[in-house]
Amino acid sequence: MQKVNNFPLILQGRAVMIGAIEKQKLVYILNRDASARLTISSPLEAHKANTFVYHCVGVDVGFENPLFACLEVDYEEVDNDPSGEVAAKLPMSLTFYELDLGLNHVVRKYSENLEEHGNFLISVPGGNDGPSGVLICSENYITFKNLGDQPDIRCPIPRRRNDLDDPDRGMFFVCSATHKTKSMFFFLVQTEQGDIFKITLETDEDMVTEIKLKYFDTVPMATAMNVLKTGFLFVASEFGNHYLYQIAHLGDDDDEPEFSSAMPLEEGDTFFFAPRQLRNLVLVDELESLSPIMSSHIADLGKDILAIILLETLSK
Repeated sequence: MQKVNNFPLILQGRAVMIGAIEKQKLVYILNRDASARLTISSPLEAHKANTFVYHCVGVDVGFENPLFACLEVDYEEVDNDPSGEVAAKLPMSLTFYELDLGLNHVVRKYSENLEEHGNFLISVPGGNDGPSGVLICSENYITFKNLGDQPDIRCPIPRRRNDLDDPDRGMFFVCSATHKTKSMFFFLVQTEQGDIFKITLETDEDMVTEIKLKYFDTVPMATAMNVLKTGFLFVASEFGNHYLYQIAHLGDDDDEPEFSSAMPLEEGDTFFFAPRQLRNLVLVDELESLSPIMSSHIADLGKDILAIILLETLSK
């Protein structure tokens, strides 16, 4: 399970990390006693002062020592810089925390600064099911990273053709769902505009060589999605209605173009696609929202946030 605020993460049923937005991270080891009752160990600390945690996932490493990946920002230098110049150039890092089951403590195994600030992580199946590692979702790009000799694989996020939105506005993935079987796996990842892309990884033994994206369908924007083993997709929204869709097709045999990280593009360029009516999903059920909209303002949240705050203040 996973939350935006405190990031509980369960790894292969053996360990869970609970992290605050700032500084604190606790890891619990899960076991069963002689009566098969679940037992939880005392918390192991993995705190790091002066650090914001934006997102955290459990990395699938099979049955090796549990590994967790976090998007972190160290703000210690910002507190000592009244000019604000350091804050404008503050890097984000991808940090891996390893739970050593033999020594019973958590260590920061690896940390690396990122080219772009990421907004969330997707854990890639590992062990006997895949290459392991994480997909980093950031502005206009999705990047695969893993420990060891694995090179970074980076792919632009496709944009709508003839979109009426601001062309200079960045595109973000906001939520995802993973479907895994014994023979394959793929990800359904949704953008801010509600467009869902099916993402697959091409591998050479344990090395990822290519990221492939294909437009899947467009549904209302969600805060979380989940693919059920029975072939349904549940789309949960924070403010709108919740939807249950049946996955009628996997989108493998349609005429939609497939985009790839191997396609040559100049830095800053991207792919384009045309949104359409539902083709791969069939709406089965709808759960009405219990969060009514009491008021609204039409504005570009990326540029007019100060105007919205001013309007709210004047209305009071």
